[in-house]
Amino acid sequence: MTTPFTGAGFAAALRAAVRPGMTIALGDGVGELRCLDDGTSVPAVLSAVAGDVGSLRLVLGWLPAALDGLDPTAFADVVALMPGWGVRDVLQSPSARFLPTSLAGIDAMLGSTLRPDLLITKLVERSGQLHFGTEVSWQRQLIGHGVPVLGVVDVAAPAASAEPPLDPSQVRVVGHSDDGPVRVPSREPEPIHQALADAVLRFVPEGSRLQYGPGQLGTALLRRADQPLRIDTGLLTDAVVDLDRRGRLIGVPSATYLHGSDLLYEWAEARPILRGIDHSHNLTRLSRGEPFVAVNTAIEIDPVGQVNVEGRGDKVVGGIGGHPDYCAAARISRGGLSIIAVPTTVHGRSPLVACLSRPASTPAHHIDLIVTESGHADLRGADWSQRRELIAQLFDQ
Repeated sequence: MTTPFTGAGFAAALRAAVRPGMTIALGDGVGELRCLDDGTSVPAVLSAVAGDVGSLRLVLGWLPAALDGLDPTAFADVVALMPGWGVRDVLQSPSARFLPTSLAGIDAMLGSTLRPDLLITKLVERSGQLHFGTEVSWQRQLIGHGVPVLGVVDVAAPAASAEPPLDPSQVRVVGHSDDGPVRVPSREPEPIHQALADAVLRFVPEGSRLQYGPGQLGTALLRRADQPLRIDTGLLTDAVVDLDRRGRLIGVPSATYLHGSDLLYEWAEARPILRGIDHSHNLTRLSRGEPFVAVNTAIEIDPVGQVNVEGRGDKVVGGIGGHPDYCAAARISRGGLSIIAVPTTVHGRSPLVACLSRPASTPAHHIDLIVTESGHADLRGADWSQRRELIAQLFDQ
């Protein structure tokens, strides 16, 4: 199952699998495909084959790093489901575009209008069986839709999937790699993030399920939490290891992506953490059971509480992601809360704006609290005029 393949062998297998007009999905997350163990660039080979075959469409998910060697002009159409991060350069190409969708909507899209004919992804092998390693994301759903898989087995990646082994009849192993997942060390929180975390944690009940975003605030939240918590999130980061070592982690966390350094990847080995987005971003599941508290941030907030998380104007920072999914689920969770936590100023600019410079990522009615380092605005029970007043007072405007 892990017989070595050369770059030429991988290219030949790919050429045999594709036809003009096909849609190809490329596995995402920190397990994004980079090089085979002989140094062959998977994105470069894929681009070369696409150029020769012609009329291929490529679907990309969330990528934490650029795909070196990928030539978007080799494809008739490149569709990114998450802008920003590793697809910024790709989206400069006239053949590339991104679709505004939350993660909860991706499965339906990939099962219909964007249904791929082939998935090329990275896998891990344990006891002779194939599994997803550092992410499940939307990939498991594709297999459920009957999409065949060309897999590259990574001998240096952890196995953290909570799902059953893959059906070998749907997977053809065409290479293997030893480069492991992309390492994304956490940035140390600054005093402002620690102050924000302390302000937020006042509203997080002991034993609740916490969703948090990657970044300095998320790190500060998990490091400074003294109450025992369950973690039910999209991207699981290094900070969960500290939470576990301090005895404050309840059970096994749930996520769909790992996103960290070797500290996280070594800790995650053989833990049943990762599931598909049909689980991790399922609003019905998230809103039931223990109180679900979603803590997210914002780039812009308008006077009534609409949130933009994509960027400012034409400058795209990230995608919509799971922001509206988690906010909506927390809003309807009994005992839960949908919290937006932001500093009062970022690089000298207030996140409160008269009008969002991009479409709203999350509607105002899915936000319960806005928290800053100096206070909070409780929007539950407030009408539109009261929301304006509470938010303006919070930012002293």
